Amino acid sequence: MLTIADIRKEYLKKLDYLDLELIIAHALKKPREFVASHPEYELSGARLAAIRSFVVRRAKHEPLAYILGHKEFYGFDFKVTPDTLIPRPETELLVEDVLRHLQTADRGQKTVIDIGTGSGNIIISLVKALSDSDFKISNSKFYGIDISEEALRVAKRNAKNNPARGKIKFLHGNLLEPLIKIRSAFRVPRSIIITANLPYLSREIYDATLPNVKKYEPKSALYSPNEGLAHYEGLFKQLEKTIADYGSQMEIFLEISPEQKTKLPKLIKKYLPGAQIEFRKDLAGKWRVCHIAL
Repeated sequence: MLTIADIRKEYLKKLDYLDLELIIAHALKKPREFVASHPEYELSGARLAAIRSFVVRRAKHEPLAYILGHKEFYGFDFKVTPDTLIPRPETELLVEDVLRHLQTADRGQKTVIDIGTGSGNIIISLVKALSDSDFKISNSKFYGIDISEEALRVAKRNAKNNPARGKIKFLHGNLLEPLIKIRSAFRVPRSIIITANLPYLSREIYDATLPNVKKYEPKSALYSPNEGLAHYEGLFKQLEKTIADYGSQMEIFLEISPEQKTKLPKLIKKYLPGAQIEFRKDLAGKWRVCHIAL
C-alpha cells in the first residue's frame, strides 16, 4: 500500500509542494500538519484515487480553491465554486479601507451595500470584523447584491457558515437595481457605504490572463467592455439618478485595475460631478482601490 511519502515522491515534480500537501490533506480530510508529520501514513484505495483525481485537475491548471472547495479571505474561510470568483488577497485592501472609514466616521445608522457580492467575502468579512469591534452593528443594515443566482446561493451559505446569517440581506439583480426598486434603503436618513468589486478587466488584459483564470473562473465576473469600465459606468449612471432622487450621503469603494486610475476620474465626474476621489495602492505598489465621497 502506498504512503504519503510515496505520493510526494511520485508527484512532487508535477505539482507545487504546498499544493500537493493541501490536496493530500483534502482527500484524507485531515489538516495539512498531519500530512507533513505522517509521511508513513498508508493510503486506502479510495483516498488514493481521490488524490490522483485532484492532481490531474490541478495539473490542468484548475485553481486549487475550486478543488478544495474553499478559500481563506481576511482570516475567514469561504466556500467557493466555479460560479464565483476566487477571493484575492488584494481585495482585502478594500475591506480594510471600509473598516477604517466606518470606525472613524460618526456612529449613526449606516447602510452597507456590496455590489457584485460573489461568494460574499467582502460583506461577510465586514460584518464579522465589525461584530468583533465596538461598532454598533445593530444600528446598520447590510446588503449583498449579485446578478448571478448561483453566486448568491454560495454567498448565503457562507453567511450561514461564518456566521453572519440574519445580518445580511442578499438580493438578486443588476448593480443597485434591487435596492432602487425597494427605495426604502435610500429614503431613511442614514449614511450609505457602497463596496464593489465588479468585472474590470479589459479585453486585452483578460485575453492575457493565466489558464487557471481564463479556463475556470467565470468570465462574467472578470471581463468588462469599454476598457474594463462598462460595469462601473453602469453603476455611476444608477448613482447619478439615485442621488438626484434622494440626495443620500455616500462613500463608495471600488476595486480597480491599476491602469484605470488615469481614466476613472473623468468617467466618475461625468455622472457624479461633485465627487471627491482618492486612490490607494496595494502591497505590490499598484493602484487598486478607488474611494469616492459624495
